[in-house]
Amino acid sequence: MPLDWTTVSEWVGRVEPLLRFVHGLSFFVLGVVLLLLVPRASRMEIGRRLPLLAVFGFCEALVAWDDVLSPALEVAWLIPPLGRTFLLGAGYLFLLAFGLLALVPPGPRVQARVGGAVLVGSGWLLGLVALLLLGLSAAQVSAWGDVLARYGFALPGGMLSALGLRQQARRTMHSAMLQRAKGPLRAAGVTLGVFGALAGLQALAEAILFPISILYAACGLSLTVTIVWALSVVQREIERWVEDVEKSQALSTDRERISRELHDGTIQAIYAAGLMLEGVMQAIQEDPKGAQEQLSRTMASLNQAIQDIRRYIFNLRGDLPSADLESGLEQLLEDFRINTLIEATLTIDGEKPRPMRVEQRNHIFQVVREALSNTARHARARKVAVALVFGTNRLHLHIADDGVGFGHEPICEGQGLRNIQERTRLLDGVLDIDGDSGHGVEITLVVPY
Repeated sequence: MPLDWTTVSEWVGRVEPLLRFVHGLSFFVLGVVLLLLVPRASRMEIGRRLPLLAVFGFCEALVAWDDVLSPALEVAWLIPPLGRTFLLGAGYLFLLAFGLLALVPPGPRVQARVGGAVLVGSGWLLGLVALLLLGLSAAQVSAWGDVLARYGFALPGGMLSALGLRQQARRTMHSAMLQRAKGPLRAAGVTLGVFGALAGLQALAEAILFPISILYAACGLSLTVTIVWALSVVQREIERWVEDVEKSQALSTDRERISRELHDGTIQAIYAAGLMLEGVMQAIQEDPKGAQEQLSRTMASLNQAIQDIRRYIFNLRGDLPSADLESGLEQLLEDFRINTLIEATLTIDGEKPRPMRVEQRNHIFQVVREALSNTARHARARKVAVALVFGTNRLHLHIADDGVGFGHEPICEGQGLRNIQERTRLLDGVLDIDGDSGHGVEITLVVPY
């Protein structure tokens, strides 16, 4: 049965407005998503150039929607022909600029590439003005401008962007990160290359009545998905690396602090106790009573040194419990009792415990560990009470000691309390610290499920 081109033409005419609308919508979504990603991706080289692609997406969306809305509203045009051509050329020029910049690392060559893109765009704009001065109509100038923009900006811009994304991946990511991100980055590059080719073949597609808008729409959706996917992978890897660095720095700081405190506190106390024992040996014959009193002071000093060493042992046991929240807190308090000889109790109340993610549970364990460490180090407390209450939508953790409190010192002065506040932020929780002088310290943490 021979192909009926009249039927084909009618079918293309019916579906073309819908396809052009989807075409515009997909690129509009691309622009919005890329702008939302810019603050999070700004630390990456490619992330700082996403606004160029976003502007390209918005321009492409406006041009596509103008092609749909003008016939629907039965008007010749919503955007004047020359304005439409300017939008089309500007969008494709931003795509070309993205491709040029993606090929080079940050440095002086970036300015040269930007200058080149501006020069090319200026030449295109001056060419349109020259055609107007030669007497061509606005429609004719618009047609020539569209052709020059597609072949001069879109076609090379798409190809350069595809190549640039590939080079960006190799230049800015280590091998492990590249293995996870190269798939979506490669797909994004291929999509940009396909878009450039489609822009060059649009006249041919329209001549054979092929609904090319469906391919444009697929390109917009593919770009949105693949770029978001790639940036999410890279962002997760960067956050994981930053977390590892922060842990390493925290461990190094803790080691230096403990070394300093042992040298300035415990070791000095043991050295002083040794000198006192030498005095006892010399005075034991001449002044037995005085020697006995000095010996008692020496024993008290040594007992205090033992308490300090136990506290350091508790602080150095950095492994977090692997059990659930209740069992893990019991284990922490048991270690605290053994290593500090401070009475510690745990009460659990409320509804049935909700399951929590491992990272949430670890943050709560670290908050309790920091609070107990501060109690052992500064509070001169005799007992600590920890209460865990499971509510309907949130968990309440209450830690209270009977020590001396903060006195007149600001409560955010210590590193331990700053760590607690940071972990509260990571938990999306609410923290309240009360440390009035003479009434101990009370820490209340509320964590939403």
